[in-house]
Amino acid sequence: MIKPLVLVAAGTVMQGVFGQSDNAFGIPSEKLSNPAANIVAAPGSRGQGWLAQGRSEVIARHGIVATSDPLASQAGLEILQQGGNAIDAAVAAAAVLDVTSQNDTGLAGDLFALVWSAEDQKLYALNSAGFAPAGWTPEFFKEELGLNQIPGRGVNAATVPGAVSGYDALLDRFGTMGFEETFERAARIAEQGWGQSERRHDDLVSQQSKLLQDADSAAVFLEDGEVPALYSIIRNPDLADALRLIQREGREAFYSGDIADALIAKIQSEDGVMTHEDLAAFQSEWIEPISTSYHGYDIFQLPPPGQGWAALEMLNILEVCAPAHNLNLTALGPSNPDYWHFMVEAKKLAYSDLQAYNADPLFSEVPLDRLLSKEHALGLCDRIDMDLASEPSVKGGLDGGTIYLTTADRWGNMVSFIHSIFSVYG
Repeated sequence: MIKPLVLVAAGTVMQGVFGQSDNAFGIPSEKLSNPAANIVAAPGSRGQGWLAQGRSEVIARHGIVATSDPLASQAGLEILQQGGNAIDAAVAAAAVLDVTSQNDTGLAGDLFALVWSAEDQKLYALNSAGFAPAGWTPEFFKEELGLNQIPGRGVNAATVPGAVSGYDALLDRFGTMGFEETFERAARIAEQGWGQSERRHDDLVSQQSKLLQDADSAAVFLEDGEVPALYSIIRNPDLADALRLIQREGREAFYSGDIADALIAKIQSEDGVMTHEDLAAFQSEWIEPISTSYHGYDIFQLPPPGQGWAALEMLNILEVCAPAHNLNLTALGPSNPDYWHFMVEAKKLAYSDLQAYNADPLFSEVPLDRLLSKEHALGLCDRIDMDLASEPSVKGGLDGGTIYLTTADRWGNMVSFIHSIFSVYG
């Protein structure tokens, strides 16, 4: 019996679309007369006292695409309507985000994905996070740049790009389409323009002074040094050209072709040390996902160097420590302060382990078997005081980050997908 499955991600057969198959989620929704029967709408919060939701749940029989941008969601949906699968749709949606959401992501970012294959009845994990350029040595940062750590911005803060290689790996292994189809909507949007949304406008305002420090960035994102007006039409013809080039030439256009030449020329003009050899050496990696159980559900994540395993440790702490503190989180509910206090304390403990142990497994061992065990979580329960907020072992920023999308299709394939440039505008 297959347990319920949940995909979490910080996510080429036809060569024919995947066929219909039984899957871990029961009967395909297109076979159900009322696929939303088990969905319970959350009460609204209207000041007038209306209980119905102000925004309806989105219910679909043949697939779903969820992103942070309507244009990206439309691009993924368009691919599903053309007969593509969830993997094709994820790449198409991601490509549009590379155009409209460059404050969060881009062709030169990283990519992590979890893919549920309905045909194989198996979960796959893809690590397409770029590695450090070969020239990034301690001596380079200390002696050449006069720094004690890697800088937060600039060409010497950027690792080798992994996103385009990741798109290629996804399409090659599970897709039914190629770059020509999946990049088409993104290329058209970059050519014809899109509306400047509130969120993107706000990010431009907050980052204007930093963008002005680089002439190329200012030329792309600003107008005569000023932030374009809210709702104005934005175009990016150079990015459109890059997308069209990848449509024609595929992955190699980015890693060894004209885009690679332009990328390395820019980096080295700013005293960066990334080389053509660094780009050519990069390959995406299919790896085994990691998991834990939470009240009967199997929750999956990517292993290090990704940070998602901290979420698994948090769930372990919630599961084993709630009874130790005589708590029932379901009964408490989100209106009870103890509910939030307990979850925040669990996060602090997991983040403490994340900061202490996470690393690239090629160079350092991360003891996941111990850190993700229920026994380890049980040993942390006494460190939670329900009457006192603990001092975090590491104090990070209060702002959120990264970008996420997810897709599912009529055949039961699903993708959980993060592609990011880490910080606002990289």
